[in-house]
Amino acid sequence: MTMWARIENGTVAEITDLDPAGRFHPSLIWQAVGQALGCAPGWVWDGTKFHAPSVPSVSASDLRVRIDLAADTARAAVVGDPTRTIEYERAAAEAAQFKAAGYPADNVPRTVAAWAINGRTAQQAADDILAEAAAYTEALYQIRETRLQAKELVQQAMEAGDTQQAQNIAAETIAAIQAAVVGVGNAQT
Repeated sequence: MTMWARIENGTVAEITDLDPAGRFHPSLIWQAVGQALGCAPGWVWDGTKFHAPSVPSVSASDLRVRIDLAADTARAAVVGDPTRTIEYERAAAEAAQFKAAGYPADNVPRTVAAWAINGRTAQQAADDILAEAAAYTEALYQIRETRLQAKELVQQAMEAGDTQQAQNIAAETIAAIQAAVVGVGNAQT
């Protein structure tokens, strides 16, 4: 069966199996598809034959930016409001000092006391703050190590001409970064 392609600006706009002769406005350009198997909208007509559309090129820079954005998003998911980082760091420092001093009941830091609620003791609050800080710190290390290593591997793959490998590295890295923060800080859900 013969197919026809409507050409618009050198690109296939639509395909039909109806012979367009006399059916459409004469300003529309139609070309018999013939043996161009797979020809579909988006294919290119060079005036002689049809060509599959080229795959959009991706650069090492594009992939590195995607990795950085995934890391930024993951960190933001953990912290929430970026200014909260200051609060969390202060709470962790005060909880560590409180623990190092032997959890003195008469000298509970305000950041620890604020978390000693709902039946939680000051010691439990300090330990909880420290556990959360450790999980957050570990997530940050994982994100940083994964991000920086992947950016280097992406660059190497692109320099070797293996764009597909570079894209795979970026996709796997983004998934690993997202997994690194599940259940940490504000990314509890």
